[in-house]
Amino acid sequence: MNIYLDIDGVLIANEKNPAMHANDFLRYILTKYPDTTYWLTTHCQGDASAPMSHISHLFDKDVAELMKKIKPTKWLHSSSKTSAIDFTKPFLWFDDDLFHNERQDLLKHGVLENWIEIDLRKDPDSLGKILQSFPIPINAIE
Repeated sequence: MNIYLDIDGVLIANEKNPAMHANDFLRYILTKYPDTTYWLTTHCQGDASAPMSHISHLFDKDVAELMKKIKPTKWLHSSSKTSAIDFTKPFLWFDDDLFHNERQDLLKHGVLENWIEIDLRKDPDSLGKILQSFPIPINAIE
């Protein structure tokens, strides 16, 4: 299964603090899916070192090392993040918000439930709750 990760509002609460449980969340994801985890963030346009330089200092050293396994994605800024998603494979996408056209792309492919909304403003404990019961969409087969 592919895992797609946004940064702002998902892994980091603000420029100085990781989200609550982000270290444990990343440890889990990058241990379970070390070869199929991708950055899906504006901080990464084909260069996985960009997000690392942006946020790795906020995380535990072992987690920062694991984060080096996360692969880059790339899409045109005029299009949506969904253009970087491989819809032929099961996936989960952790992001705090969807643009209208991204929601429409997910609906068109019948995978809206593969978007896992993380809204740290509404629920700072979101990642902790996910760790308690890791979400697997019905159509995602490991």
